[in-house]
Amino acid sequence: MQLQATLFSVRASAVAVLAVLLPFCPAGAGESPVSSPGPSFFEQKIRPVLADHCYKCHSTKATKLKGGLALDSRERALKGGNTGPAIVPSKPEESLLLKAIRHSDPDLEMPPEEPKLPDDVIASFEKWIKAGAPYPQGSMEATESKPWW
Repeated sequence: MQLQATLFSVRASAVAVLAVLLPFCPAGAGESPVSSPGPSFFEQKIRPVLADHCYKCHSTKATKLKGGLALDSRERALKGGNTGPAIVPSKPEESLLLKAIRHSDPDLEMPPEEPKLPDDVIASFEKWIKAGAPYPQGSMEATESKPWW
């Protein structure tokens, strides 16, 4: 009987501790790193879309930079183009890039003359921007790097 009372007391204490500490745990703390947007998420989900649909007109490799916007580095994407910053980290609703790929503004639809990107691709961009739009550290396009010799 004494042992049962002790076990009950220990369990009750553990539940009380969890109830007090749980609100202080960050959301998603138990998620795996793969589900959290970071450099690998960018390389797998974001860069391929930018390369296939955006860099032709919006990179330092473009023959004519359209709208003054280059998306091939975080700094250039944050600086933006003629209409303002393309990406506002952690604020997808303020990010012109997301507005453009959602086709929510007829004057800003990207990619132009192509169908809207699939919803799962747009959701990946939203997730990436919400996470602060992380680019890989030291990420540099080949045209930016200087020869070592």
